[in-house]
Amino acid sequence: MCPYSTEVFSGMIEHCDSIEELKKEILPQLQSQRNLWKEKINQILSDTGYSCKQFAQLCQVSEPAVRKWRNGSLPQSRDMYLRIGFAVGYNLEEMNAFLKRFGRCPQLYVKSLEDSVCMFVLCSEELDHTYAVYLRLLGIVRQELATVGAASSENYATQVIAKQFASLKDLEEMVRFAQKYAPVYRQSYLRLYKYIIAFLTINLRSENPDERKTSFHQLASEGRWPSSLRHCISEVRNKKWFPQRNKIISLGLHLNMDDSAINEMLRLAQMEPLYSKNPIEAAIQWAINEAKLVSDGGDIEGAEILEDLSCFVKNILIQLNLTDSEYLIDDL
Repeated sequence: MCPYSTEVFSGMIEHCDSIEELKKEILPQLQSQRNLWKEKINQILSDTGYSCKQFAQLCQVSEPAVRKWRNGSLPQSRDMYLRIGFAVGYNLEEMNAFLKRFGRCPQLYVKSLEDSVCMFVLCSEELDHTYAVYLRLLGIVRQELATVGAASSENYATQVIAKQFASLKDLEEMVRFAQKYAPVYRQSYLRLYKYIIAFLTINLRSENPDERKTSFHQLASEGRWPSSLRHCISEVRNKKWFPQRNKIISLGLHLNMDDSAINEMLRLAQMEPLYSKNPIEAAIQWAINEAKLVSDGGDIEGAEILEDLSCFVKNILIQLNLTDSEYLIDDL
């Protein structure tokens, strides 16, 4: 296991002088996270008696994905940890502990539409506690909310909502609850949306009139944004996006944010900041710091790096050849 605290390790990354030092001396110390997950997922399969094929069917993923997990490959999204939790049969308390301990994700939150439906399934005494049932109910609730009006200005306390949620008995009550608090669901990420749009506006500007972008479409096209991130921005502009950690980080890099700005996005999404004990996020932190150092040198190359930070970070990740970094590299 890594013998250093997160704070000390962050300092080591900040003062790392080269990619070779990062690759050979620092990142190897982070193997403990993969080992911890490998031990956990293999214990889960041993305790439940499921084969890789059976577990894959329950999680609605491929059998090779489960085999990769068994070898220490980390699930790549909060949703994937939810699928695993459902497959194991966790209750609400166990699911929240699993999300925080192994996924480093926020626990289920009653002011999030997806989370509240997930919580309802996990607490129900009548429904099967499966990911498939969760998706089915989520589809029903979303359909019922399609005709609900725009968000109101009323501010509902989380404690009040949680108390009413705890009294729900069946799907009909869940739908009525979701309809009542539809404005709350839509307001949950408003500050995150505004923050992202502000950076979009900044990226459309340029001190050189000839380099200014006329639209987000032009910005995304010239920056070679993948379709998944373009969809995220479309959802942000329509105030419908439910953020995922990897997409937040990818967006931040495409919008040329430094680590403090990316961390602010993560905070507004109710997530933990960039984690220096995760090899991929540690590499991203180092790459951003390296880009800052080059830029502070005042040369043309440094300026170009900060204007195309995603490309710079992508090249660093490719050089490091980190396990499980492919999903992020594809977004960059």
